Amino acid sequence: MMDIAAVLSWLTLKTVLVGVAVFLLVMSYLQRKKYKLPPGPPQLPILGNYLAFRKDKRMFSVFTKMAKTHGDIFTVNLGFGQTVIVLHSADIVHEALVEQREVFAGRDDRFWSFELMSGGYKDIIFANYGHLWTMQRRMAMKAFRTYIAGDKLEQLAKSSFGEVAMLLEKQTEPLDLSQYIRLTVYNVICRMTYGKSYKIDDPEFVWLKNKMDEMDKLFTDFLPADLVPFLKYVPIKSTLDAKRILKEMIDFQAVQVKEHKSTLAAGQARDITDQLLLARQELEAESDGSLKEILTDKHIIQTILDVFLAGVHTSTETLKWTMLYVADNPEVQEKMHREISGVLEDDLDGLRHCKSKLPYCEAVLREVMRMRPVAPVALAHQTIRDSKIGGYDLPKGTLVFPNVWGIHHNPRNWESPEVFKPERFLDKDGNLKPIDTKIWLPFSSGKRKCAGEGLAKADIMMIMAMFFQRFKVSFPPGQKPDFEPVMAFFDCLSAPQKLIIEKRKTIS
Repeated sequence: MMDIAAVLSWLTLKTVLVGVAVFLLVMSYLQRKKYKLPPGPPQLPILGNYLAFRKDKRMFSVFTKMAKTHGDIFTVNLGFGQTVIVLHSADIVHEALVEQREVFAGRDDRFWSFELMSGGYKDIIFANYGHLWTMQRRMAMKAFRTYIAGDKLEQLAKSSFGEVAMLLEKQTEPLDLSQYIRLTVYNVICRMTYGKSYKIDDPEFVWLKNKMDEMDKLFTDFLPADLVPFLKYVPIKSTLDAKRILKEMIDFQAVQVKEHKSTLAAGQARDITDQLLLARQELEAESDGSLKEILTDKHIIQTILDVFLAGVHTSTETLKWTMLYVADNPEVQEKMHREISGVLEDDLDGLRHCKSKLPYCEAVLREVMRMRPVAPVALAHQTIRDSKIGGYDLPKGTLVFPNVWGIHHNPRNWESPEVFKPERFLDKDGNLKPIDTKIWLPFSSGKRKCAGEGLAKADIMMIMAMFFQRFKVSFPPGQKPDFEPVMAFFDCLSAPQKLIIEKRKTIS
């Protein structure tokens, strides 16, 4: 009886799978008959092109290889019916994200992990396009600009880096800088967001850092529930871990917002949380209070979580790549040292103006972001109505992935794109050239361009200037640099590598 039951169970499962496969094939055929969709690689039933990621799971790498065969716009099935369109060229991406910015302003609402991280799409990164999102983004950008305009970010960067610099000065052996960069960035973000001054070993700071590390590990790839949605209801480890970590992070942010609301004073913003609360009050006043019911504390909490997720990740990974490229190019490092020494005093006065005062260092940062963009494939955009791109039809609800890596490494856009050359961003007099945002887009483009771009770049530049004013980096003798991004689905992450850190001079 058990054998018969097993056979019947297997036949039932097989019937379901066959039925699903036939349904997907029929739907795909009907859609292609109605629309002129972009071409793409052959697809397997149910699995689609999932096996294309078996040997190389990096989305940017697989998409770049596919583009050589299928052109600058093509269709990919990530598996289990998750069909997306990849945009590979600067012209195609510009046509979509800039020329049709509102049509492509929708966001991906198919993947469960995005819904979870955004608290049900109440943030800025993952929320869909609309009036509420526009108001929330406006509120956040006002808070960011106000914060950057003063000297608070400069003070926080100095304080946070000073503590880490003392730890680095005690090191005598080659070391992996990752943990020190993370400590600096975490502390800047914590102080900037909550106004809290943490010590490196503060229990709350350590807890928060560990939670962020857990999130980095868990969300660098699709979760099973992203591809098979009903699994979000199944108590498997990935689902349970994701729910637990996000609840803990959101609960932590909620406590901070509650404390800030109880001590909030008009015109006296202590940090970004205060700035967001005050900006919301201003928006409510402008709209006769009509936003009070929809722009809730949950939206503030999720916006703060965006600052952590995007701010910490972008700054940390960009600085790690910067250290590796500068260590491998001593002539670049020497130019940076000369520029920093000629502009900044020992006490780093005027650090917040370093972008305008340090054009070569800014060019180095731009080149690092071109070579190794933290988001090598931008977050998916969703069409909010039927559209045409590159001569093809894109129905309403189509998910579109812009391949930033492909644009940044295309010889049609850049001379010798695989060569690290900061000078490409400078004119003959050593001044910064205007950025061509059509071919340089590490923060994406159009309506969904990163709201925190200015904040992230200011933070990174300050830390860069302080580090290279004080230290010199190099690879240990005989150690070959590794610039190949590790196998992460979404991100462009560097492999752990040790560097020699030398103190340049005594800081008074």
